[in-house]
Amino acid sequence: MESLISTFHLDLKLIIAQLVNFLIVAGVLWFFALKPIMKIMKERTEKIEKGLKDAKSFEEKLAQAERDRLKTLSVAKKEAEILLEKARQEAEANKKQMISQAKGEIEKLVASGKTQLASEKEKMVSEVRSEIGDLVVAATKKVLDVELNKEIDNKIIKEAIKEMK
Repeated sequence: MESLISTFHLDLKLIIAQLVNFLIVAGVLWFFALKPIMKIMKERTEKIEKGLKDAKSFEEKLAQAERDRLKTLSVAKKEAEILLEKARQEAEANKKQMISQAKGEIEKLVASGKTQLASEKEKMVSEVRSEIGDLVVAATKKVLDVELNKEIDNKIIKEAIKEMK
C-alpha cells in the first residue's frame, strides 16, 4: 500500500482533510438544500395527489350530474307526453261538444223553420179560405142578384169551405 501511495503521490492527511470537508459540505447541503427540497417535493406530491383525487371526485360528480340530467330529461319528456295527451283529449272533447252544439242549433233552426212554415201555411190556408168565401158570396150575389143577410152568408161560406176540404 505504501508503494501505491508513493506512486500516486497521495498524502494521507490531505485525503482525511478532504474527507472531512466533503462530510461538512454534504451535511450543509443535506441540511440546507436537500431537506427543504425534499420537503417541497413531498408537499408538491401531496398537492398533485390531492388534485388527482379532486379531479376524480369532480369526474364522479360530473357523471352523477349527467345521470341526474338524463333522468330529469326523461321525466320531463314523460310529463310532456302526458300533457300533450291530455291536451289532445281535451281538444277532442271540445270538438265533440262543439259539433253537438252545432247539431243542436241546426235542429233548433230546422224546428223553428218548420214551425214558421206551418204557421205561414195555416195563415195562407186561412187567407185562401177567406178569399174563397168572399168569392162564393160574390158569385152567389151575381147569381141571385140579391144580397143575403150576414147570417146566411156565413152559413154558405162555411158549407163551401167544408166541401173544399
